[in-house]
Amino acid sequence: MQGHGFIYMIFAQVIFFIVTLILILWLVKSRQSFNSVKQILDRRLAKGEITKKEYKDLLVVMGV
Repeated sequence: MQGHGFIYMIFAQVIFFIVTLILILWLVKSRQSFNSVKQILDRRLAKGEITKKEYKDLLVVMGV
C-alpha cells in the first residue's frame, strides 16, 4: 500500500486547477455581462427609449 499518496496529490492538484479555471472564467463572464448592460443602455439612449436622467439613474442602479 505504498505510493498511493502521490496519486492523491496529483488528483488534488488537478481538482485545484479545474476549480481555479472555472472561477476565472466565471469572473470574466460576469464582467462581460456588466459591459453588455452598459451597451444595452447606450443603445436605448441612442434610440430615444430612455432619457438622459433615466440613463444615469440606471447606470447607478446597475453599478456600472
